[in-house]
Amino acid sequence: MRPHRLSLTAFGSFPGSETVDFDALAEAGLFLVHGPTGAGKTTILDALCFALYGQVPGQRNSARSLRCDHAPPSVGPSVTLEVSLRGRLFRIQRSPSWHRPKLRGTGFTQENSKVVVAEWRDSAWHGLTTRLDEAGDLVGGLLGMNADQFCQVAMLPQGDFAKFLRADGEDRAKLLERLFTVKVFTQAESWLAEHRKLAWRESQELRQEVDFAVKRVEEAAGPTLTTTLATGAPSCTSAEGVGGLSPDSDPLGWAGALLEAARAVVVRVEREQAAAGEAVREARVRFERAAALADRQRRHAEALTLRRTLDERADERADLQAILDDAARADRVLPLITAARQRAEAATKARTLAADALARARPLLTATSHEDAGSPVTEPAALERRRQDEIGRLSELLTEEARLSVVRRDLLRVESELAELVRTDEAVAARLAVLPGLIEQAEGRLAEARMDAARIPAARAVRDAAAHLIEIDGELARLAVELDALAQREAEVAAAEAELPGRIADAGAALAGIRAEAAAIPAAAASLDAARTALEATHRREALAAELEEAVAAHQVLVDHAQNLRERWLDLRQARIDGMAAELARDLTDGQPCAVCGSDHHPHPASPAPSAPSADDEHEAENAHEAALADREAAERRLASLDSRHADAAAATAGLDIDTAEAHVLLAEQELARLQAVADREPALAAALDRVEAERERVRDQAREIAESLVADRTHHRHLEAERTRLHDRLTHTADRPGGADPGTDVTGARMDDLRSGLDGAGTDGGRARTHGDDDGIDFGLDGASVLAEAESEVRRLEASAAAEPGLAEEAAGLGRERLELEERGRRVAGRLAACKTRHEELSGDAGRLSARLDAARGDDATLTDRLNRLSDEAELLREAVEATQAATAAREELARARLVVEEAAAEAGFGDVAEAEAAYRSGAERERKAEVLRRLDDEHAAVTGVLADPELVAAAAEPVPDLAGIRGERDGLEEAYTRLSSERDRAAARARRLEELCGELTARIERWRPAAERHRLAERMAALASGTSGDNQWNMSLSSFVLGERLRQVVDAANERLDHMSGGRYLLRHDLRKTAGSRARAGGGLGLRVADGWTGVDRDPATLSGGEGFITSLALALGLADVVTAEAGGAELGTLFVDEGFGTLDEDTLDGVLDILDGLRDGGRAVGIVSHVSELRSRITAQLKVTKTRTGSTLAAVGVG
Repeated sequence: MRPHRLSLTAFGSFPGSETVDFDALAEAGLFLVHGPTGAGKTTILDALCFALYGQVPGQRNSARSLRCDHAPPSVGPSVTLEVSLRGRLFRIQRSPSWHRPKLRGTGFTQENSKVVVAEWRDSAWHGLTTRLDEAGDLVGGLLGMNADQFCQVAMLPQGDFAKFLRADGEDRAKLLERLFTVKVFTQAESWLAEHRKLAWRESQELRQEVDFAVKRVEEAAGPTLTTTLATGAPSCTSAEGVGGLSPDSDPLGWAGALLEAARAVVVRVEREQAAAGEAVREARVRFERAAALADRQRRHAEALTLRRTLDERADERADLQAILDDAARADRVLPLITAARQRAEAATKARTLAADALARARPLLTATSHEDAGSPVTEPAALERRRQDEIGRLSELLTEEARLSVVRRDLLRVESELAELVRTDEAVAARLAVLPGLIEQAEGRLAEARMDAARIPAARAVRDAAAHLIEIDGELARLAVELDALAQREAEVAAAEAELPGRIADAGAALAGIRAEAAAIPAAAASLDAARTALEATHRREALAAELEEAVAAHQVLVDHAQNLRERWLDLRQARIDGMAAELARDLTDGQPCAVCGSDHHPHPASPAPSAPSADDEHEAENAHEAALADREAAERRLASLDSRHADAAAATAGLDIDTAEAHVLLAEQELARLQAVADREPALAAALDRVEAERERVRDQAREIAESLVADRTHHRHLEAERTRLHDRLTHTADRPGGADPGTDVTGARMDDLRSGLDGAGTDGGRARTHGDDDGIDFGLDGASVLAEAESEVRRLEASAAAEPGLAEEAAGLGRERLELEERGRRVAGRLAACKTRHEELSGDAGRLSARLDAARGDDATLTDRLNRLSDEAELLREAVEATQAATAAREELARARLVVEEAAAEAGFGDVAEAEAAYRSGAERERKAEVLRRLDDEHAAVTGVLADPELVAAAAEPVPDLAGIRGERDGLEEAYTRLSSERDRAAARARRLEELCGELTARIERWRPAAERHRLAERMAALASGTSGDNQWNMSLSSFVLGERLRQVVDAANERLDHMSGGRYLLRHDLRKTAGSRARAGGGLGLRVADGWTGVDRDPATLSGGEGFITSLALALGLADVVTAEAGGAELGTLFVDEGFGTLDEDTLDGVLDILDGLRDGGRAVGIVSHVSELRSRITAQLKVTKTRTGSTLAAVGVG
């Protein structure tokens, strides 16, 4: 980077336009920027930095305005820099935001920041961008550094580096972090710390899940199984040798032993259940055999009874068969009867249609046609043919009718156009008569507007001068108030600065206490989770207790219900056995042998009791009993499951009731809320501490700003008073000037006298400035706001009149164009009028000829189309009459043939006539019902015969009746024992399955917890190492501090190359890894600085250096930092370097050494500028840039350059 030329206008301390030729200054290599304090030496560096980056170094960038207060109000601040960046020549023009006077009216308006970047290529400047962000990116990309880095590298601020030399590690870190990017390392530290918290929380949560799973396993096993395992009782063979296991030492082994013991209990109960099940099956077989024998005996008796009933219904069966045979013969005749009826209906309909058609056509027929029988057919046909012939002849004339309609429409259109042309011709003539007068009036108004426009500049000048004078008076009053306020603020800031150290100490102590309490949040959160888990378990225990109570009651109800259904089933079976004789009697049939005695004669069959149960009733009761048994077993399984879950929940409560558990949760929530509330205050307290520290810096900056503002306001006050005097004198001179009025205006002598008397009064009116002008006929008395109001009014009047000039010019020109256009339009209208009259005559003749021809063709009808439509309708009526008469004749002949066919078919089917055949017909539903009765009688007869022939039933009837009640009682007792063992088996199996599930869950949770615990141990070590709090980190150095420390070591190495020469070999800087003395932070090492004294061999604290020693050490440090930052930025070459202040503390020999070092920086064509007010440097450095300070602002001048 090499600047060539810098131009600045109204910027900083310079009210006018100043130019710095850096190429001329750089020819000497070393040049001096000097001038008195406050003259604006640093402003040159500010302008250079602003041109490149759009901001100025340090606290000055927060100033409200960069504009020079001495500059004229209408002149805006701007900076132009021609600079070479990486071999490319650029011109950067920047303007900061500022408030300019309004162009209209009074007051100010804000101008935003602007930038224009151009590049010199092909012997010309080419624009690159006008966007602020693009300009910043371009410069930053080419230089490879941001504004802070550039200010530290190219403009060495000695005061800042003196602070850096003596600062602690934290303050050094703040500066180095602005120059070197360590964001990724600080983010890594933060991420590791947060990851440590998350890993600890995850490990704790998973460990709690493991403990909860162990508790659930113990609850699921129950106290009996757990005690058996703990004592190693011989009844639990699978637990032998594992009595020493415990859930704390080996939770997986302990849970596995419990699972094996539960499985052993399941095996034992299953063996007992299997033996009981075999006994139940044998009892059920015996009962089923006895029941089957009783059922066969019942079926044989029922068959005998049914056979007797069927013999009694033999006549009914014969009658049904005869009816179905007659209906089958009638089915062959009925379709023909139906067809004949349809023919009769069709003939009747055809006669009706023929009569209707002839009635509609009767008006068209001749009188003789009604008397002749053949005429209804022949006469309408002839009449239809005559009408069709006439339709063909008239259709040829339709095109002539359409042509007549077109001609008439064209005639109407031409007549309308002819009337419109006549009206247009009259309107054009009327407008041409009035246009000359309108044109003359418009030209007069235009001349007046042009005269008013010529008077505007003079009127504006007077108005602006008056407004400026009033603004100066207001600004002087404001400055007086502001000076008083600044003096008061100076005292207030001093008082605030005195109390800030105590506030900082109090805020630091409060923040430390908050952080100590916030460290207990994880433990409080874990306690709250445990309390909530216990509370949930108590609620679950109570809910399960109520549900268990309901389940016990429901189980008892189901047991009673099953027993009642069993008793009902047994009662029904016994009642059926008791009435088996009547049941067998239902099957007896006369002529068929009895299934019991074999006799085919049944004189006195047994009768069933009114409420005797059937076999279906017995089967239904048995099924209901079986369903009730299934419901009872399901209830027993649910009862066992609820009992196990209730035990799990009771164990998880740790013996607490709901109120106690809720109290524990409330206490834990309150404690956690209190700690979180305390922790929530930490950011606010930290921010408050930062704000107090920032306030301390802000108060110090305010003190400096107030002092600078006092100087600037006093200087501005003097400048405004001088400007007020100048304006008053100029306006007074203007008012007294003879012949000051424009001869072309309408100013009167009386108004000029009023103006001079006003000026005379202004000289004695308390020193207030007034303005007066008589330009272009305006009279301004110097009486403040009224003068300005009169000037504003006149300017607005003239501007309004001048603004109307373009409109008036356009109006006059428009009227002229309108006259020419109207004359041309009149000529065109006359031609079209003549052509339109000729066309009207032609169309009238064509319409008359066509109308006469069509009138002769249409006759009495309104139009030719109407005549064609009437003839078509008449022809259609005649055609319909002919067709309807022919259809009626054909239908009558078909009816006669159909009736003959029906009579022949009835005779062939064996019926006497057609009516008899119709009476024998039966509908499908009726025949289906009678056939169903017949089939049912046949099926019952066949079934009874088959049952009575069954040898098993015959043999069963000969057997004695079995004792079902005794066999049932034996079976029920065995079933109850089996049910009891089934319930015990289900509970043991459910417990084993539950333990198996919980063991799997425990294994999964332990497998999840162990990696999380290992991750937490690793995260703890990594976070402590990166933050500098680990015992393995002997220097207590964080990761970001290590990186910054390495950068600081590079800076120290580069600084020592120059410090050794400037100190005469006495001093060298040394990078110290230890923490700064007095630092109480656990971390913070790696950024220490020590000064090695070669004369004494002792390392010294930089704070012990004298002023001159501190200056050369700071200068060496700044130059070293510039070298390192430049290398970090990609080796961007800095062709010009500035050193700001600090040389006044050096003796002559040390100054020589420093100048030798600075002179050595010129290697490679680099220029070095020294910014100082030390007079001795002026005799040593010939090339100089002199800054001169005056009451109206500063100026620049180059000295000692060609």
